[in-house]
Amino acid sequence: MSVALKKSTIEDAIHQEIQSHIAWYGDISGLKAEKMLREIQTPYVYILRAGEIDLGNQKDYYVSYVLEDLTIKHQPFVVMDTPDGWYYENSGGGGPYEEASIFDVLHLIMHCQQDEITPLTKLQGS
Repeated sequence: MSVALKKSTIEDAIHQEIQSHIAWYGDISGLKAEKMLREIQTPYVYILRAGEIDLGNQKDYYVSYVLEDLTIKHQPFVVMDTPDGWYYENSGGGGPYEEASIFDVLHLIMHCQQDEITPLTKLQGS
């Protein structure tokens, strides 16, 4: 494998991980996400969905999830990958992460505890 290809593969790994996540619904609207989550009576059940920006190493995403009061929140976040690792930004930020998966930081983006979050899988949501 060439050095350039290897570097690109390493840097793109976080985007591949997000887009193959069990809670990934791809390019769905916020309205559709909200309809899917509206029936859920458990806080911090979430789905991941595509945003609007794709600049190669920088992409935006949304995590739509049920809050403690059972309302729905659509939290945008941007993921940037670099040779040093990947970063995320929303109301705060974190990184660089070299070994962390999206699951390792998703609770930070959602502003809750890691043991509180539950993905809404496609089997549940279909």
